[in-house]
Amino acid sequence: MHFSKRTVPAGAAALCAVILAAGAISASAAPNRGGDPSKPAKVDKVAAYKAATDPNPVPALTPDQQKALDEKRQAAEDLLSGSGSATTVSPSATAASPSSAAAMTSGGFALAQDQNPQKTSYWCGPASVNEALGQMGRWFTQAQLASELGTTTDGTGWLNGSSGPVPRVMNSHQSRNYYVGTPVPGSPSSSDIEYFKLGLVTNIGIVGAPLIGDAYEVPGGPHLVGHPNSTIFHWFDIYGYTNSGAYTMYEDSVHDAPGIGWAGNVPAYSTLPSSTIAQIVGGRGYVW
Repeated sequence: MHFSKRTVPAGAAALCAVILAAGAISASAAPNRGGDPSKPAKVDKVAAYKAATDPNPVPALTPDQQKALDEKRQAAEDLLSGSGSATTVSPSATAASPSSAAAMTSGGFALAQDQNPQKTSYWCGPASVNEALGQMGRWFTQAQLASELGTTTDGTGWLNGSSGPVPRVMNSHQSRNYYVGTPVPGSPSSSDIEYFKLGLVTNIGIVGAPLIGDAYEVPGGPHLVGHPNSTIFHWFDIYGYTNSGAYTMYEDSVHDAPGIGWAGNVPAYSTLPSSTIAQIVGGRGYVW
C-alpha cells in the first residue's frame, strides 16, 4: 500500500495505493442507471463510482487476447467435464491434486499458506508474486521480483492478457500454469463470477496453481478484510476455495507489513464469498 493523493501515472493502472480519503458513495456521485435488475442497486453504484473516478481505466481486450482467454476457459471447462486434461489448460502443466476433477468440484481445496508481509508500503505486487511462486516451490526475494515487475513507488501495473507485469513474471519462473490477466467489469455479471470460480477450481484444485487478484476498492464498496473504507489498489494471492468455489481463500501481504498504519487490522488469511471477491477486483481483474 502506498498512501498518496497524486495522479496515478499512465501505465500504472493497478497499484498498492490509497488515493482517496474515506467516504460514502452518494446517489449523485454514483447513480443507479438500471443495469442488471438481479444486482443490488449498491453494486451498480459502486461500478458507476469506479468508472467516474478511475485514474487509469483498463483497456478492452484485443481480439487476440479475447481469443486466448476464450480458449483457456474452454480448456478449463473441458477439464472439469472430464473431456480434457491438465495439459490442455497449460501445455506443460503437472496436475498437483487428486486425479478426479469431479472430486475437486464437490468441496474445497487449498494450497500451502505462505503469507509474506510486503517489505514496503507499495510492494503488494512483489509480495503476492513471491507468495504465489512459493506455493509452486519457486522462491525469490521481493526485491528481485519488484525489479522484474517494474514496481515503482506507485505500485505494480496491470495489462490484459499475458503481457502484464504479473503474468509475465509468473510465466518466466514456472511452467505448471500459463498465466493470463483477465479483466473484470466494475459491475461483474453472473458469468464473470462463474468464470472466476472456474479459474479457482481448475487452477488451484487440479493444476495446483494459485490465482492473483488485483483489488480496486472504493469508499462504500466491498473491501478485503481489515481494509479501511478508502480507495485502494492492491494485489493479493488467492490460494484456495470452499463450497465448490463459492468461497475464496486468500492471503494478504498487508498483515504485519511496515509503514501501513492499519496493517494490524488485516488478517494474514481470510475467506470471502467469491461473488464479493469478483466485485472487489471489478474494474481491474485477476491473473490465473
